[in-house]
Amino acid sequence: MAKLKIAGSWSGVLEVELGVWTIPILREEVAKRSNCGPESINLICAGKVLKDGYGTLKLSELGVKNNAKILASRISASEGKSLKEELMAEEERSGRLSRVKAAAIALAKRHADGSLPLEDFNLEVEDQSGQKVQLGSDTDQWAVMMGLMLHTNAKQLIKRQV
Repeated sequence: MAKLKIAGSWSGVLEVELGVWTIPILREEVAKRSNCGPESINLICAGKVLKDGYGTLKLSELGVKNNAKILASRISASEGKSLKEELMAEEERSGRLSRVKAAAIALAKRHADGSLPLEDFNLEVEDQSGQKVQLGSDTDQWAVMMGLMLHTNAKQLIKRQV
């Protein structure tokens, strides 16, 4: 049996089997001792939020060790719902970014073979005062061009709310 030191909404020591207990079991035990529902308990160990999304992983598999300190904070039910909504929004943003990254990789591969000569782009860059900026090499020009294409694609994705 290992001991976990719990602090926050309930303070005390729990004796647990690290190879048997999961996050939902720990959350329920802390909630029971805190006289609240398990959905209103947020667990943090070693700077990592312990989420139920880890599935059936045991505490030992998540790196929780004997004498670990766990912060158990209590959130209101409405706050818990907003956290779920916030996580869903974050996943959506992450999906958007991965699509933009995939587009950038595809553009880079398409233009890396030199099938589209740089001269076709007629790339002239000016600074804020209106003076032309000399780019040192073809690589610099390709980098600026790729950044501009990514920026344009990202603006279009944001407008379409993809």
